[in-house]
Amino acid sequence: MENRKGEETKSECTFGFHDFVIDIGNTTFACHTVKMDNCLYLWVGDSREKAMNDLSFAIESPLEKEPVATKILGSIANDASSNLAKRLSKKLSKPVYVSFNVQVNISLPAIERKLQEEFNAHPEIF
Repeated sequence: MENRKGEETKSECTFGFHDFVIDIGNTTFACHTVKMDNCLYLWVGDSREKAMNDLSFAIESPLEKEPVATKILGSIANDASSNLAKRLSKKLSKPVYVSFNVQVNISLPAIERKLQEEFNAHPEIF
């Protein structure tokens, strides 16, 4: 970006990054968040694989009681990321992207409990 004198000015990055792990039983999941000005991105998956095979987006709507969500990437048969994005959007009152790259047989409520613990421990990140 240039100012009136033609000099280049740099904008400060307002993104916040936070990485943590979730241990459930004998399984460890990596979690990465990116806090942007008006939304949050959450990636959950295998720390060794680091794939992004799934992505959903949720946002609150003045016309609906619950946030609305859409699947951007991945199978629509697996609605775990959409459901998680809706719950987080409602809780945080902001749009949320969720990339949930976890096998379906893993307990989603257990993962959500661990996410809630992390949110409570680091509210400034979310």
